[in-house]
Amino acid sequence: MDASTGPHRRLGKVAWWTLAGIGAVVVALVVLAVATLGGGPPAERNQAANASAPGSATPSTTTITTPSTTAATATAGIPGPSAVSGSSGAPAATIGPTAVNSTAGAPPGPLDLCAAVDFGPVAGLGAAATQPAAGDHADKSGYTSYTCDRSFAGDGLRIAADVTALVGADAAGASGRFADARAHAPAGAADIAGVGSSAFGYQIGDGEVRTYQLWALDGRTQFGVRLKVTSASPPGTQRLRDAAAEVARSAIARLHT
Repeated sequence: MDASTGPHRRLGKVAWWTLAGIGAVVVALVVLAVATLGGGPPAERNQAANASAPGSATPSTTTITTPSTTAATATAGIPGPSAVSGSSGAPAATIGPTAVNSTAGAPPGPLDLCAAVDFGPVAGLGAAATQPAAGDHADKSGYTSYTCDRSFAGDGLRIAADVTALVGADAAGASGRFADARAHAPAGAADIAGVGSSAFGYQIGDGEVRTYQLWALDGRTQFGVRLKVTSASPPGTQRLRDAAAEVARSAIARLHT
């Protein structure tokens, strides 16, 4: 080997290893720079890119209601899960008795006046009943008016019998109404004993059509019997009075039982 060429070959080999070492350092620096600038693992970089991308949707979240959340919503006036109808675990509502269906202290129902009236004395005047008795009632100012009516006919005699009970809230009101009826009675009105606490009666008309009216007082009730008679030969006033008085007397006694 030529002595003049040996150093040159050694220099070339050293230079090659030097270049190789520099290259390795450069590659390592490049990899490090890429890792530093990329910002973490690929999954994290993708999430960051999606979050910063315009128009990207925010991932949905699921809220789990806890006891503390329920208490907070209740404090804010928002019904919690147990306040929703049909929710599991909600206690059943308890409804106590109400005053709506209570009858304590309420006034009694309508009076069945016809159940207390015996029209036998009217039929005894010579006419038979032509229809069943019919009752009704109406609320007035300060009292309730109950009525029971029945018609009779026979041998040219027709009688319309009307029984009335004016039931007030107290005896004073009934007494006032009875006194007013007595004060406005026509001439010829006469007191009748043995009917209620006080009673009187009078007849209107004396021809083929005549009416006998009786009024009696009994506690908080003003009781009346009216007999309207149509006949060519009607019963006399005495007979009409006795029939009306007996109807009133028996009905008042039955209303007390």
